[in-house]
Amino acid sequence: MNHLKRLIGVLSITAISVLITNGLVCAQDAEKYFNVGSDSNGDRFLLDTTTMGELDTITMGKKKHKLGEVLKIYQFKDDLKFEYMLHASCGDERLWMVGSRVFDRNTGRKISEGKEDKEIPVTGDSLGNIVMKYYCQAIKARGWVQQQ
Repeated sequence: MNHLKRLIGVLSITAISVLITNGLVCAQDAEKYFNVGSDSNGDRFLLDTTTMGELDTITMGKKKHKLGEVLKIYQFKDDLKFEYMLHASCGDERLWMVGSRVFDRNTGRKISEGKEDKEIPVTGDSLGNIVMKYYCQAIKARGWVQQQ
């Protein structure tokens, strides 16, 4: 009988540990991604807030961008993960698509990659405007004071 009580106790502690760990992982993901909108099918665009740092650099072609200037937006559709890389200029209120990648969502294998230099509109309720507003307020760029 004592063995049964101990087994139940150990299983209960294990179950509670798993639930707490899963809750922390979900909370970390919630802080990592900011929902900036969705497409006509309802598939969300998620801004990766960890790419808003200022120390490291990545190279897109011959240009080097600080990670704080290259933002990553993710979208998940079926078995694919789409990654869009954007360059934001808060002072000019302009946003450019500088690259994109498509991954197999299950294996993480890169399927395709493209480099671009396409300006994205930042007007009204557009995805571009939402990204710019969130990013520029997060880095406390001049002229982008968050409204209370």
